Amino acid sequence: MTAIAVSNLKGGVGKTTTVANLASAIGESGAHVLAVDLDGSAFALTRAFGIAPSQATGTTFEVMAGQAQLEEAVISGVARGVDLLPARRELASLELQLVSEMGRETVLARALSGHLAGYDTVLLDCPPMLSLLTVNALFAAALVLAPVALTDPGAVQGLIELRGAIERARSAGATCQIVSVARVKVDERRLASRAIDGALSELGLPIAQTTVPLTAAFDTAIARGRPLVVGEPDNRGSWAYRRLADELRLTAGLRAAA
Repeated sequence: MTAIAVSNLKGGVGKTTTVANLASAIGESGAHVLAVDLDGSAFALTRAFGIAPSQATGTTFEVMAGQAQLEEAVISGVARGVDLLPARRELASLELQLVSEMGRETVLARALSGHLAGYDTVLLDCPPMLSLLTVNALFAAALVLAPVALTDPGAVQGLIELRGAIERARSAGATCQIVSVARVKVDERRLASRAIDGALSELGLPIAQTTVPLTAAFDTAIARGRPLVVGEPDNRGSWAYRRLADELRLTAGLRAAA
């Protein structure tokens, strides 16, 4: 099993879109994927799979708070091969509880330990900030995938800050490392996109060869509650995430099937 935190400390750079579509692309290959929503302020991943937070009988909050086991909270089959651990607004309040918790940075890792044997890949959708939930994801994951929107110069700064956070987490005992930077919302006609791409190349981080195009179809798919890979499987954006999944199988050792 490979656990990957999908993170960038800048909002709006495509983290949730990446988790939803990458999970769907990996799942359709025959692998079993768990997608974990760690953003209690927006619970966008939960909504991306068409789940209303009020429908969830258990969420990331209950699992991390020790009020439910993972199996009790997971929603099975939100896409082919994909299960979802949803979130709702209460998750944001967990931050206050974690502050006084012993081993607060490993609460998620301990909650998931022993419950992931049936999964090939776990994708953690992180909040767009360095919160205790993000730190928990860094301690729970072996690898980090960092989406960077080539329409947003701030995404590079978010990546730089994430790299610093990972270094601090590793000094405290975490083992995660950036496996790939994924360039998303790419429009090669825009000068800004080229400039951001150039800035990325100077950071010395592994950059995925696959680029994900800028298309409104991703936003439409999220609004409909079906990732683009599921709702429009032949869309060029869907194929981009399939190629990214193929790359990760090589660089991160993802299994194509259980």
